[in-house]
Amino acid sequence: MYPGYGYFARCTGPIIVPESPNKKGEVVTSKFFKESWGKLLFTDADGNHFVLYVVNGEADLSNYELPPIPPSGSFDIRFNSGRIAEEINNEFKIIDMMGVTYPLTVRVEGMDIRLQDESGKTINVNLKSGEDIVISDATIQKLMVSGEMIPAEYALAQNYPNPFNPSTRISFSLAVDSKVSLKIFDILGQEVASLVNQDLSQGVHTYDFNAARINSGVYFYKIEATGVNGNEFVDVKKMILVK
Repeated sequence: MYPGYGYFARCTGPIIVPESPNKKGEVVTSKFFKESWGKLLFTDADGNHFVLYVVNGEADLSNYELPPIPPSGSFDIRFNSGRIAEEINNEFKIIDMMGVTYPLTVRVEGMDIRLQDESGKTINVNLKSGEDIVISDATIQKLMVSGEMIPAEYALAQNYPNPFNPSTRISFSLAVDSKVSLKIFDILGQEVASLVNQDLSQGVHTYDFNAARINSGVYFYKIEATGVNGNEFVDVKKMILVK
């Protein structure tokens, strides 16, 4: 701690302050933020900086809670959990921003991410380690970050498990927003189930198929997708139900 600075302490026991710092003027962060962790670096037009961390490995996230939100208008960036560090996986985590002077530069280090605004319409990009994006739209006050990248192309994955009894999971990737149909057929070509018939956003989608009411045998699942850009994708895969 240094004279003239204010500090916020959250603790479950007594605070012990050493008589002198280990090394004068040194700010030690490696104990708390590992080198293997990813970073999201924010810099606005006024030169304000902040770093959010993405946990790699096990960590007690309760140790990374930030102080209460500052007064309105103050520069502040944090995960909406109130933490400075979060685990990032295939689910989106929300980043709250306030007091930012645009344009805002967001740089990624030590990881690859998908970044988008709340609607996914203005910002929806893949960022690899070392890349950045400049956000000029001052109406964007929240960002969403995920470890799941935007698919580069359409794809239909093999169901898992296969063979299965009685449930299995089917995943597919959409390169753009698309109208999607996903149906199950028996070996004679008769439709036995319709899992999807709707508009879906670009990304990876997963659906469960429960075959408890049908007989053992070979079945086929077929996807038909028409993108907003007019591209069409059709694919069929085989699966085996064993009871």
